[in-house]
Amino acid sequence: MGTHIAVGLDGSDSSWKAFRQSMELATAKKVTLHVVSVQEEVLTSPSASEMIVAHETSKEKLQKIQKQAEELAKNEGVKVQNSVVKGNPVEAMVKYVKQNDIGVLVMGFTGHSSILGALLGTQAEKLVRHAPCTVMIVR
Repeated sequence: MGTHIAVGLDGSDSSWKAFRQSMELATAKKVTLHVVSVQEEVLTSPSASEMIVAHETSKEKLQKIQKQAEELAKNEGVKVQNSVVKGNPVEAMVKYVKQNDIGVLVMGFTGHSSILGALLGTQAEKLVRHAPCTVMIVR
């Protein structure tokens, strides 16, 4: 089992609750907290220029969210490692967990997923089934 803690952060209220909970875990275990945001792939778009704008807007939004998380963690004395990964949210998180020796993945119960839809708990349920580590779902 991995030794690090990661949290999925997309800016939703649920993901911020998970972030706060993950900070407590990281503090108790005295480990760096991996803050992971997934930039979803744009599957269809009317034009290439619109796809580029959507990509840049998404990346900038996630970087801003990660900066906020870093500042909050710093105020609490928690060291963070920020990462923005691209792809399907579930697949990208599972890949990140495997590559970074993550032992606990903390996720909000619901989140933003413009492409996959907003079915309650769908991504959280898939992560519980596919992640090779303990997954903590925060309501």
